[in-house]
Amino acid sequence: MAKKTKKQSQRAEQDDGRVFMQRLQKNLEFFQKRRPGLYKLLANMELQSVELVVTPGKNDVDMVANGVSCYRGLAREYSVDEATRVLKENPESKRILTYAPPWERSYNKENFADHILRNIVKASPVTPATFKGYIRGNVFPSMVFLGCGLGYHIDELTKKVPIINGIVIEREPEKFAVSLYTVDWEEICSRFSRKGFSLTFAIGKANHPDEIRRLVRQYMTRDVPFYPFFSTYYNHLADVDLAKAVLENANDLAVITTNWSHYDNELMRLSNAVHNIRRGGRYLPRLDGLKQDKPLVIVGSGPSLDARVQSLIKVRDKVVVVSCGTSLKPLLAHGVRPDVHVELDPSYRLHELHQDIGEDKLRDLPLLAVSEVNPFVTTLFRKVFYYFKFDNAQCSLVGLKDKAFANCNPTVTNAALSIGHGLGFRKIFLFGTDYGFESVEKDHSAKSIYGSDSDTGLSREYQERALRENKQRKIFSVPSVTGGTVLTRNDYYTAKRSVEDLIVNLKGTESPPQIYNCGDGAVIEGTSWLDDTGFFHEMEQVPLSDGVVLEDFLDQVSEGLGNDSIDDLLGGVHGEIQRLCNGYERMLRSARLNGRRDLCNLINEIRETLAVLRPHAGEASVTGVQVMAFQLLKGTLQHFMYVGLCHGMACEDGELVDFVKAWKGGFEKFLGMVPGHFHNVLVMKRAIEADPWAKRHKGDRDPEYSPEQDVSAF
Repeated sequence: MAKKTKKQSQRAEQDDGRVFMQRLQKNLEFFQKRRPGLYKLLANMELQSVELVVTPGKNDVDMVANGVSCYRGLAREYSVDEATRVLKENPESKRILTYAPPWERSYNKENFADHILRNIVKASPVTPATFKGYIRGNVFPSMVFLGCGLGYHIDELTKKVPIINGIVIEREPEKFAVSLYTVDWEEICSRFSRKGFSLTFAIGKANHPDEIRRLVRQYMTRDVPFYPFFSTYYNHLADVDLAKAVLENANDLAVITTNWSHYDNELMRLSNAVHNIRRGGRYLPRLDGLKQDKPLVIVGSGPSLDARVQSLIKVRDKVVVVSCGTSLKPLLAHGVRPDVHVELDPSYRLHELHQDIGEDKLRDLPLLAVSEVNPFVTTLFRKVFYYFKFDNAQCSLVGLKDKAFANCNPTVTNAALSIGHGLGFRKIFLFGTDYGFESVEKDHSAKSIYGSDSDTGLSREYQERALRENKQRKIFSVPSVTGGTVLTRNDYYTAKRSVEDLIVNLKGTESPPQIYNCGDGAVIEGTSWLDDTGFFHEMEQVPLSDGVVLEDFLDQVSEGLGNDSIDDLLGGVHGEIQRLCNGYERMLRSARLNGRRDLCNLINEIRETLAVLRPHAGEASVTGVQVMAFQLLKGTLQHFMYVGLCHGMACEDGELVDFVKAWKGGFEKFLGMVPGHFHNVLVMKRAIEADPWAKRHKGDRDPEYSPEQDVSAF
């Protein structure tokens, strides 16, 4: 071959450059049209620490990140070889060993949904004794690409084997930006555009383990149960920190299935809210731009409250005090009257707990209660203000989404913190928010309903119940505010992580708060821990002033709760539930279910419908009625997906078809029963005194449920 002249080499270099630039433009146009959120991240990105290295005359390229070569000039060759090796290391015969399927005990409630799910699990040949992992067949149910690099490995692997649920995680967005020059992302995404396939991008700057976990949770929660139950991990360029954080987060997301809501739980919440709305009253709207001079003290009922409450008493005149949930009883016992009491729980249990305190002690207090609070609770307080949760469909149903408060779940402490910041408090102290305990025997304040100093009949009942539950809970250690470790358990730990995420969100606002932890339990990231000396030092900076009288302020800013249209709206929700159930029934009937790939495709298709709610054809936006119906059904639909996919993929080849038939039959039975059930509970318009749902604890028997249902299978 004749040697190229200098002019020919320059022309070849220009041609190569043109190809890369054309590919960049094509990718940007694709993302702008199909993934606008990702396009927004990429469009104006300036590359500062990552660059693509193209050597004239070479058929391969390199990527340099922070001054270090990633591929030594052989990016394409390295990536193709690596993808081939990953396939060889993960043959069809290799089982996926992650988390076990749900067993019968997961569905032991007395309601028709649990009854059906329980019978499906009973029909499964897979038991705790026989479970050996998941059989993937000739597809990968879930492939998690840890690191994007230049994308060649993703392109290669997705060409060679079908991947039902693909996930691309990149914690250095500049690397993903550089891949726009090297691979055709439209072509890669087209391999996931078929019905039942999906591709998730989790792209964002994340340097530390906590940031990586937040990145994964932000984008990948919607992929459960494919991730993490059926995930194969492809760690490109051996990013150890990314792999470690993603696997740790997988443990959190595996537990998320136990926190998925249920239809009967959502129905109880809506039924409570409807009773409250029908009675009228006032609600607190979210207000922007407020600023309060006094500090806010938010009180939980952790064990450290007993020792630290004396500090609070000494500065009582300088602060606004909000009691949360079960902290009210110990606060009153210590002689501290809160400015307002906040509640989040919808259960009738709350009415019993407040009665145990004594109506004479409550009559004087203003209550700030979630819209779905049990309607009997509000009869015990002189003055009641409701608030709506942004992530609950009730605010959309009644047209108040723009006035609802975000991040109120999963604990009342979250709600108080979110609302307190919304009301303009910028200096916030947390008392009794321990999220841990020194001793299993004392995980609450001694004067709370669960504490040793509380000796009523109801408190003894609750203490005995808690003791039984604690024996079944996993206890583990987490870092303590005082050094060393403190004990905790899953529900406390989940609540702690949720509060930490909320604090990150609040500190990212235009008016970030200062948040101090005055509880002697687990470390709460994002807060500064104060002992008594530190607390008094902070309070010395606070002048003694009249400041806000919270009850008067709530009187001024609260608005009337209209009830004119609620019954018409419930009729609309009933119609929407019927439409949704009909749609899923059609999906089940039309699905081919002859093997693992068919099962994965169907369940991933259902999962995708639950990930994003879209307007009806011809409508510009989603309606509140749609959102409410969707919320009522979503959790239980997720449980049907979870049971079907986990048990189905754990079945041996000869067992799969029979199990899928049982799962499909049970699913269809549930869909056929829901519309009539909803009509009986809410459209029939029961009076509160005659409504058994208004006296229901979470987990109690569905009042419409008959034990005889357990006799007949589907």
